[in-house]
Amino acid sequence: MANVQGLDELLATLSGLGGDIKQSCLKGGRRGMKKVQKNAKMLCPVDTGELRNSIKENGEINGDEINCKVFTNSDHWYPEFGTGQRGRESNIDRPERNIL
Repeated sequence: MANVQGLDELLATLSGLGGDIKQSCLKGGRRGMKKVQKNAKMLCPVDTGELRNSIKENGEINGDEINCKVFTNSDHWYPEFGTGQRGRESNIDRPERNIL
């Protein structure tokens, strides 16, 4: 979990503006996860499209925490991390990708 310096001051300032801070933060977090989801789908290998279509984003408020995530429930997720001949241990040169 990341720590943000000055978060208490930010929350106090936002609180003075009115509105629901947690809902605003959740909305911003979900917007960020939409970008991550889009890039994951773009980089996803496509055969049948099952893996690409299974990549979802979600966000929720749990007490004082806001949790946002990109996930899949597909059994075909492992190619994203590289396996076999083209996996991390291969000798194939791959350029670095800056996807965000």
